[in-house]
Parts: sequence; structure tokens; C-alpha cells
Amino acid sequence: MAPKVDIRVQKTKERLKRSLLSMLKEKNIDRISISEICRLSGINRNTFYQHYKDIRDLLAEIEGDFMETIFSTIDISGESIKSVRDFMLVLLERIKENQDLCLLLFSDNGDKNFLRNILTFALPTAVENWASELGMNTEDATVLYFYVMGGAVNVIEAWMKESLSASLDEVADKLNALILGSQSALALSSC
Repeated sequence: MAPKVDIRVQKTKERLKRSLLSMLKEKNIDRISISEICRLSGINRNTFYQHYKDIRDLLAEIEGDFMETIFSTIDISGESIKSVRDFMLVLLERIKENQDLCLLLFSDNGDKNFLRNILTFALPTAVENWASELGMNTEDATVLYFYVMGGAVNVIEAWMKESLSASLDEVADKLNALILGSQSALALSSC
């Protein structure tokens, strides 16, 4: 049986989250005070501290909620994700569906590492698959993953900020081609 959710706590947390996200539109997270969030949300500081230790803790919960949204639909070790392209396509779809939130979270005002953290989720499975499928050792597969995901982060950020006019499918295809090309190049250099 699932634990009972206190509706008042849930509403309080939602107000705090909305207030922080609203403020991130205007300010860097490091310039936002707990007092400002409490004033905007109509919640006192003691209540804030009952739920969060600081603003970064509140942001971490917002990010965690979004990551749960993404990964509840992505099973990287199961039948739904059979390729890098499948993974990228589902990830890009979730980002597009939550574009306003993602623009804030990926912005200079939010957490610049958030997108990188999302992509790190697939690291163990990718390394294992690449090592077995390409005959790579684990270290080479790990180096490859960090290399291609670093590029993927920049491509996804540019796409989100509409610096790229490519469609969702086109971005997934391009990332897939770049990742597969990098796999081949590293596999050849290991020979």
C-alpha cells in the first residue's frame, strides 16, 4: 500500500516550486533568496525549512520530478529502447513536451549540469552494450560515452533554444549518426 500523501504538503511544495521557477525567469539561482521565494509563494520561512534545506534542494526536487517524468517512459534495458536513436527520440520528445520547464532548467539561471545528469543516467547500460557489441574494453566505451554525450548536451541545448531549425526526428537522427560514427572511429583506433 502506497503511503498517504498529505495534500497540504503537496500544495505547499507546488507553490514553492512555482515561485522558484518564476524567479528563475529573471534571476540566477545563486541570486535568489529563500525570503524572496517565501514572499512570492505566501509561505513562511519555517515552512520552507520543514521541506527543504536550501534553494538548491528545492531545485533538486524540481529536477528530480522532471527526471522521473522522463525515465518513467524510458526503459533503456528493456524492449522500448533498442538503439541510441530510440533513446534520443524519447528524450527529445519529453524535453519538447516540457519545453518551458526545460528552458529554465537548462538556462544559465538554472543548473547547467542538469541535462548532463539526464544523459549520465544511460551510462552503465551504454558502456555495457558498446563494450559487448563493438568488442571495446570498458574504459574505451566509457571515454566514448562521455565524449559523445558532451556533444549531445550542446546539440540538445542549441535545439531547445531554437538555434537549430531541425525537427525532433532530424536531431535524433543526427545525434544517432554522430554517436555511431564516433563508436566506429574509436573501435578502429583500438585495433
